[in-house]
Amino acid sequence: MKRFVAILVALLVLSTQSAFSEERTLNIVFIPKAGDQDFWKFMRKGVDRAVAESGNVRLTWRGPAYNDDTESQIAIVEAYTASDVDAIVVAPTDGVRLVPAVKKAAEKGIPIIVVDSGISARIYQNFIATDNYSAGKLAAKHLSELLGGRGNVVLYRTVKGSASTDERGEGFLAYLKEESSKLKVVADIYGGGSRGRSLRSALKLLKEPLHIDGIFAVNESSSDGMLRALRESGLAGKIRLIGFDSTDYLLDGLRNKAIDGLIVQNPRQMGYLAVKAAIAAARKAPVKDVNIHTGTEMVTLGNLSRPEIQSLLKP
Repeated sequence: MKRFVAILVALLVLSTQSAFSEERTLNIVFIPKAGDQDFWKFMRKGVDRAVAESGNVRLTWRGPAYNDDTESQIAIVEAYTASDVDAIVVAPTDGVRLVPAVKKAAEKGIPIIVVDSGISARIYQNFIATDNYSAGKLAAKHLSELLGGRGNVVLYRTVKGSASTDERGEGFLAYLKEESSKLKVVADIYGGGSRGRSLRSALKLLKEPLHIDGIFAVNESSSDGMLRALRESGLAGKIRLIGFDSTDYLLDGLRNKAIDGLIVQNPRQMGYLAVKAAIAAARKAPVKDVNIHTGTEMVTLGNLSRPEIQSLLKP
């Protein structure tokens, strides 16, 4: 009888501890790449929705101002590793340079969720992002169709080391190679991590005698900078432009035929799923799918008014 009572007490203690672990407030930190782009504002909407649904979650959102400020992001990861957090969600500005800081957090036992852009070490519970390589191929296919399969094109990147945008660029180049395309890449350059830097780099590029027929800009800041440069140079609508992500300014360019297509992601879903994954990891739930892709759409003037497209464009 005494043995039975002891077992019953032990079971009750374990049950109470389990309930406590599920009900206690979790401290989760979300570290985006930047704060100056609409993409991250969209993602924050999904993050807030997940927090509101889950309850008992205290979320801190803190990242660098620009997506080329890797040093600041490393410092943020290190600061929260040293504090009392239950999970870290991070969108690495540089998939190589972030490894030591993120690895240190993982070794401390903090669950890591990587979102939007990959990291070059398997030190995370989940990776939630766009299939960026396929998105780059989609851009190349659409640009090739616009140009009739021939012409001079530019691959306009943002910053070195960003896995997501690097993969888009590699997918773009791979499509041209696989299809034996007659599109000639006359420039493959990095424009910088902010709208201002991107604009300055694009203006300089457009002054060169390259006879450019089409451009693929790999993210929001590069698309914004290139569109502004084309308009300032009187080349908007004359050079075909495929951009990435959406803002009011980029959508205005699409409506006015200065942009021929925008590849749009689903950052709200990324943010939502990342927080849900962080909560599950903090509560030691089993991981079903490590890698989760959230999809893309090619937005053109022809499909812009469709409800399923509009749902991706509104915060």
